[in-house]
Amino acid sequence: MCGRFANASNPDQLKASFRVQFPAVNPPQTGAGEGAASGHNLAPRWNIAPGTMIDTITGDEDRSMTPAHWGLVNPKSPRPLINARGETMLEKPTFADAARHRRCVVVATGWYEWKAPRQPYYIRRRDGAPMAMAGLYRLNADHQPAERSAVIVTRSAVAGLGEVHHRAPLLLGPESLNRWLDPSCPEAVIEAMVLPEDGGDLEWYPVSAEVGSVRADHEGLTLRDDRHGQAPPAQMELF
Repeated sequence: MCGRFANASNPDQLKASFRVQFPAVNPPQTGAGEGAASGHNLAPRWNIAPGTMIDTITGDEDRSMTPAHWGLVNPKSPRPLINARGETMLEKPTFADAARHRRCVVVATGWYEWKAPRQPYYIRRRDGAPMAMAGLYRLNADHQPAERSAVIVTRSAVAGLGEVHHRAPLLLGPESLNRWLDPSCPEAVIEAMVLPEDGGDLEWYPVSAEVGSVRADHEGLTLRDDRHGQAPPAQMELF
């Protein structure tokens, strides 16, 4: 699963990696940057938790950043749903319509997983580039808790990473990202994306238990913490 992540992407990275456009709505304040000019708060966030607003990419040709509340309210669940299993998203009534018509991308520079019993790990690309996590969103008729709510799509973790957690976000490479955001993409192609073969050049390593507190939000959370006597960071070629 994916229950915490970090995003320190800047507008230049988002434009270069994902062709995101930032139409200016007001003249930016001095030093505010292009993201601020478009009304987006792109300040780095190092410990993004469910129940908060997250940045998503929507649109096929004209891609834009759209805020969404992380978590879908489901009457059958005691708490909001934050993940959707990619293997069954087209079958489950909760996600099927969004999987066909309302796909999005959740931008991250890394995510956290906890290895039993309570050791957090940070997973990221070795080159530090932003990652595109597949997502689904729903429009809320009453705009509560926000106009949109979103979940992160997961699949089985690739070999090696499965030693930390058996599930991982569905990471999209350039071509699969284009297909994911294409509303005309056939269901069979969407289903094939869930196979654990694409992802990125990842590394993962233990980090401080401080990340378990939602109040903690600083870059130090993503730094390696060897106080638990873990092995050197694992690396894997996925593309």
